[in-house]
Amino acid sequence: MLKLLKVGHCFHPEAMVMKGHSWQSMQFPAIVGLIKHPQKGYVLFDTGYAKRFKQETERFPERFYRWLTPFHICEKESLVYQLSQLNIGADEINAIFISHFHADHISGLLDFPSASFICSKVALDTFISLGRIKGLIKGYLPKLLPSDFVKRCSFIEDTKKIIIRNKYAPFSAGYDVFSDGGFIAIPLPGHAVGQFGLLLESSGKSCFLIGDACWTREAYQEGVRPNILTYAIMDNGKQYLETLDKLSQVYLSNKKIQIIPSHCQLSFESFKSG
Repeated sequence: MLKLLKVGHCFHPEAMVMKGHSWQSMQFPAIVGLIKHPQKGYVLFDTGYAKRFKQETERFPERFYRWLTPFHICEKESLVYQLSQLNIGADEINAIFISHFHADHISGLLDFPSASFICSKVALDTFISLGRIKGLIKGYLPKLLPSDFVKRCSFIEDTKKIIIRNKYAPFSAGYDVFSDGGFIAIPLPGHAVGQFGLLLESSGKSCFLIGDACWTREAYQEGVRPNILTYAIMDNGKQYLETLDKLSQVYLSNKKIQIIPSHCQLSFESFKSG
């Protein structure tokens, strides 16, 4: 089972993520995946925004983060509230898969004291090592992490590496996170150090949660590329484009695979209606 939840949104000029488009401000939802695993129970893919993000960007220099990407979240959009409406308590979330450590993907971690964390070791090491200013430039806010994060986390790279089916070519390998073949972590380099997507297979359906490997489905469907200015905040612009090209190839070869970027409103809406 996979359910998508919109947990707040930010505003950004459309032309920044889709070169040649309008410079008008556009909403980008923070999409969270709620997954019911047969053995592990409830698992989250990221946590989206939380009011804690506002608290951590009140002072300078962190306030620049909020200025550059203004955001909004109300009580009814909070992840804990939305889960409660599904009769799921915060303590019933057993694990949180972290695609990468940008603040709009981890702001809610502190709301789930019973959850274990699954992330990339390289991503965590980078997050910890950068420090306040360099980390802020890369979109990191260290105080969003629980104090016992390291004790509660396991690393994707420590799980079994497997060959994946040809229908996902040119992606050829991933990590079998729960050793059942249905929860496969796929490296998606470029946007952030150690970013991973999550490939889910259940009842003959395939969903590919890709984090920020691209921001809109136009990127992999139509070849729309971001403005050159966006490469300044990426880990590696060349790798970003290579990853995006791979996603385009997956889409063109098998359109039954649902590819879901973390900030695409159209993907969110089509998944809900589908």
